Amino acid sequence: MFIPSTALTEVELESAIIRNPLIVSPDTSVMAAITQMSGIRAMCSSSRKADSEIEALHLEARSSCVLIVENNQLLGIFTERDVVRLSCQKRSLENLAITDVMTHPVITLQQSAFTNLFFAVNLLQQYHIRHLPLLNEQNQIVGLLTHESLRQLSRPIDLLQLRLVADVMSSQVIYAAPNVSMLAVTRLMAEHQVSSVVLVEERVQEAQGKVLQIPLGIVTERDIVQFHALELDFERLQAHDVMSTPVFSVSPEESLWIVQQIMQQYLVKRIVVVGTQGELLGIVTQTSILKVLNPLELTYLVEVLEHQVSRLEAEKLELLQNRNTLLEQQVLERTAILKAKAEQEKLIATIATQIRSSLNLQNILETTVQEVRSLLGCDRAAIWQFQPDWSVVVVAESVAHGYSSHLGKQIYDSCYAPDWATSDRKERTRVVCDIYTTQMSDCHRQLLESLQTRAKILVPIIEGDNLWGLLNVVESQTPRQWHAEEITLIQQLSTQLAIAIQQATAYQKLQTELAERQRTEAHLRQSEQRYASLAAAAPVGIFRTDAQGSCLYVNERWCKITGLTSEEAAEAGWVKGLHPNDREKVLAEWSYAVKENRSFQLEYRFQQPDGTVAWVFGQAVAEYDLLEKITGYVGTITDISDRKHAEEQLLYNALHDALTDLPNRNLLMERLELAINRAKRIENYHFAVLFLDMDRFKIINDSLGHLAGDKLLTIIAQRLKSKIRAMDLAARLGGDEFVILLENLQGIEEAIGVAERILLDFQAPLMLNGYKVFITTSIGIVLGTENYRQASDLLRDSDIAMYQAKTQGKSCYKIFDAEMHNQALIRLNLENDLCKALERQEFLVYYQPIFNINSNHLIGFEALVRWQHPIRGFISPGEFIPVAEESGLIVPLDSWILETACQQLALWKTHCSNQFSLKVSVNLSVQDLRKTTLVKDIERILVQTGLDGDCLTLEITESMLIDNINEALIVLEQLKKLGIQISIDDFGTGYSSLNYLYRLPADFLKIDRSFINQMQEGSRNYQLVKTIITLSNQLGLAVVAEGIEKQQQLQWLKQLGCEFGQGYLFSQPLPAHEIERLFIRE
Repeated sequence: MFIPSTALTEVELESAIIRNPLIVSPDTSVMAAITQMSGIRAMCSSSRKADSEIEALHLEARSSCVLIVENNQLLGIFTERDVVRLSCQKRSLENLAITDVMTHPVITLQQSAFTNLFFAVNLLQQYHIRHLPLLNEQNQIVGLLTHESLRQLSRPIDLLQLRLVADVMSSQVIYAAPNVSMLAVTRLMAEHQVSSVVLVEERVQEAQGKVLQIPLGIVTERDIVQFHALELDFERLQAHDVMSTPVFSVSPEESLWIVQQIMQQYLVKRIVVVGTQGELLGIVTQTSILKVLNPLELTYLVEVLEHQVSRLEAEKLELLQNRNTLLEQQVLERTAILKAKAEQEKLIATIATQIRSSLNLQNILETTVQEVRSLLGCDRAAIWQFQPDWSVVVVAESVAHGYSSHLGKQIYDSCYAPDWATSDRKERTRVVCDIYTTQMSDCHRQLLESLQTRAKILVPIIEGDNLWGLLNVVESQTPRQWHAEEITLIQQLSTQLAIAIQQATAYQKLQTELAERQRTEAHLRQSEQRYASLAAAAPVGIFRTDAQGSCLYVNERWCKITGLTSEEAAEAGWVKGLHPNDREKVLAEWSYAVKENRSFQLEYRFQQPDGTVAWVFGQAVAEYDLLEKITGYVGTITDISDRKHAEEQLLYNALHDALTDLPNRNLLMERLELAINRAKRIENYHFAVLFLDMDRFKIINDSLGHLAGDKLLTIIAQRLKSKIRAMDLAARLGGDEFVILLENLQGIEEAIGVAERILLDFQAPLMLNGYKVFITTSIGIVLGTENYRQASDLLRDSDIAMYQAKTQGKSCYKIFDAEMHNQALIRLNLENDLCKALERQEFLVYYQPIFNINSNHLIGFEALVRWQHPIRGFISPGEFIPVAEESGLIVPLDSWILETACQQLALWKTHCSNQFSLKVSVNLSVQDLRKTTLVKDIERILVQTGLDGDCLTLEITESMLIDNINEALIVLEQLKKLGIQISIDDFGTGYSSLNYLYRLPADFLKIDRSFINQMQEGSRNYQLVKTIITLSNQLGLAVVAEGIEKQQQLQWLKQLGCEFGQGYLFSQPLPAHEIERLFIRE
């Protein structure tokens, strides 16, 4: 009988008390309370993995209710069931005060009275509640008791094992379809006052046409609290989206102890009861278990058991009294029977014992026939074994004295019919009391006579499904009436013999299999040794895992690549060695490979404990057992770090400039595209592009050499990098062009600030190979917005702005605007028209006279080009000459000017022979000086026009000479050999060098009009002009002043010793036909 034990220690009772229950003030809103209950619920979910089950249960209990307390006094309680009730009422919970819906007054228990488990259980059941607050002597909250906490204290194993689920389950289960709304579910809970609703699907039982409810999931009051905390819409939310599934279930025949174990293991409060076809029969809750532990229930059970014992005792006494006489009469009869039976059972036991203790089949067979003959007192007992031809061999025999032995004899019964074998397989026993009175064939009777048989019991021995032989008991001389007990004994012995034979056969087979297995294991050990040797020497890492991916083996090379030891890699330890950025990718690919039953192949990284990263190519395939079931995986990892580093270096080289190590055009374009896309996605996202072109870089590169130029570019790159943030980008496009990308700007002012800092930094000189070098830069700025569609547009606009900065004096910046773009388009159209102007003969040559200012005699002309555009009219040389120089069209244009001017001069010499001493001056560009055929082309023109070389003066600028002085000197010397005179144009506006001036084979030096226009006696320009004239006289160079427009300027130039001049004071540039009038006047 189960005897409940309620004597619990104070420590055990203390463990049932939930300290620190959820407490709120009266002004707390219902929604805030639900949020706190849900928060504790989340902690409960994480605690399922904790070591302390009681702690997890306490967390669950704390999440099921809140206590409303004011001034340390309990006012009310709000539970999960209240949440369900409010949910079905569709009341707004946001502004609803907890005091409006709480339950009060509250059933409580003084802590000092909590000395007995069942007293607390009775209170819970008496008032149909699930939460019992504990108060101290001052009526202050000290803790909480619940069904869950009290159930953990009970010692119900005996009682629960006695009671079945069917005894206590509730058959009235509230269920619903999975597609109903959560509002409908809460209404069901409130209407039926239940704590859960089971979600079921209907299944029709075809045989009976009965509809079965199959449980799919469950929704509880605790779920309702959680859904409210998540602010889910109960009307739109369907039950199957949030139900807990699968549902834990038991059958009605299970004991409540099984239910208790499931609840403890999985921390659930409800388990559904299902039938043989999975149909819903009922539900068992913690309340059901507590009812079993109720003292009233225990008392009732004790009374029932005592009543049953009393009734059985009375019946027993009456039975003994009524049958005492009959038993006395039967004792003697039964004693004899029992004695015979005991002897038979002893024989069976002896045989069985020998079977268990020995595997020697022959000994067992011999013992059996000896004991049978001795017990039955017959003449012969033998065991026959069938042969393939259905003959038998006597394998064991015990025979009485005076009879011949048949042991080892082969007996063949010619009358043995096939249907006998079928009968024998069905364990048919043949009993013959007398061969002469029993019907049988004559041939069989003759066989029995030869075998000295008058009466017999013949029982087949069936080993498994095989008819192994026969057990034969024989009376040789006289008939014998066999008793049923004797027949049964022989049948039982045949069964034991079958066991012995089966056992011996199994043993023999086992021995054979064992020998084979030992040979196989030996071969396997050899194979494993070879595999281990190969694995140890393999140049790749080798690993094996089980079916779940837990590591079982790694070789030494694997450990060397990953930096992990074999112990660290065991089970899931290898995952820790994966690079943090690759871990999720590797596990996902592994999961896909396992799920799709395909090989695993992936490149990924391991990060060793010292931070070293190793790239590997990993691959693995599944291993299968004989049933084609996956038992694990075997794979390799190959160290591909060198290849990866080479690929990274190649990628780096492809995206970076080899000289400066700055990003190149490719990387710049990628970053610009990203910035454009970012500006489209993010509102008010701004970025800027700065296009930089170095001023005078070519001069420094040509004068100091390319190595110095490369070094200068490297210094410039470092300076630019130092002026930007880590998020920005400085790139080299090529040559002396750089681009800076500034991201995440507040406005254009930040970009201007960077440009100004760069310009200021470039004002300081650089030391380059012992030389102090000054270099400046021109910067074009464009503000990137979402309006840009492609990176090339940004570079185009910033290049346009940079060009504008160059044209306005260099060493400055310009911000791109729409007008610049229009100007660029105009300039592009101008360049297009310029390409066709020569073919269309739109160019004209004008001639500006050059005079000896002392004698006022005409000495020659400067040939100047004019463009008469068919639409725009005359276009200023200052507008189209720079375009021609940049586009390369200046070379054919200069060649045409030179040839036209020479032809015109030859024509004048023919018609005005008295003017034969006149000369013509033609400007050359830097591209002309670089043309390898320049000297030959000029020599050809002189020959074709019949002019001498001294009739031609070629004008070059200082900057043309400084760009490449050595090559320029070679060309000029060749021109001087043709008699051609050289004039240095615009002297003083460039970077004048007395060293260059001294080395040049020049004849004339032309003072730029900018100095003449600003001359004032005693002024700085006046002194500069005076210095130039004095210097020219000392060097033996004639001076030509340009832009003379005033008489006073002419007088000062005469006083300073200038010989020649040109300007509007004498004549503006004129077409050829007007020059002829000048001849007449002259």
